[in-house]
Amino acid sequence: MRLGMMQPYFFPYAGYFALILATDRWIVFDTAQYIRRGWVNRNRVISNGAAGWKYIRVPVVSAPATTRICDMRVDPRDPWMATLQRNLDAYQSRRAPFFRQVSDWLNCCLVEDPGPPGTPQDLTETLVHLLRQVCDYLELPFRCERFSAMTLDLPEITAPGQWAFEAARAVGADTYINPPGGRGLFDPQQFRDAGIRLRFLDPVLAEYQQGPQAFIPGLSIIDLMMWNSPTRVRELVGQYALTSA
Repeated sequence: MRLGMMQPYFFPYAGYFALILATDRWIVFDTAQYIRRGWVNRNRVISNGAAGWKYIRVPVVSAPATTRICDMRVDPRDPWMATLQRNLDAYQSRRAPFFRQVSDWLNCCLVEDPGPPGTPQDLTETLVHLLRQVCDYLELPFRCERFSAMTLDLPEITAPGQWAFEAARAVGADTYINPPGGRGLFDPQQFRDAGIRLRFLDPVLAEYQQGPQAFIPGLSIIDLMMWNSPTRVRELVGQYALTSA
């Protein structure tokens, strides 16, 4: 069984979904510390402004710097769903071929919190819901669990890379796949001694048409979906290379 584990992100870039596609089981690592102005609750899309891009985000309730992602809450006072739709105006003005299709899809998947009015919603639940909606749209398998809800019997964690190793061993994974940026966190010999293959996934995302402007890499998956059919997005997401530690 191939395991992947990452923090939840807001409509992340295509490489995140390549990792989901490459794995059999996905753990949403939501017990990590929430990083303000990180990528957990924001991303980038095309803009008509001078920079060429702008942020989209899920607003969160103010919390101490040490708060875990699973303990963060969405700010119920902020109409972020409507703001998100307005922030996609550049795709309409530049006649992105799938603008209407993706906009209609967003209207369906951006569902209001079913809880009492004004009650802050769980940020992880919101992000996982949106990740699942993207996977459903692209027909990608998404077999996920929240780390904060799992009852894994883990030893004391003394190094950042140990979380993935101990989780992989606890769930019986024979392969653990990670983005290339995390190479320095892991001890390959530790994985080998436990009989777990350690692999790193490098997305090979080809440039695609983004209208008349120069290509901007690393934008939200929403950008890729605006310019390409679900079938083509799935093909592009599936272009990756796996390397050994």
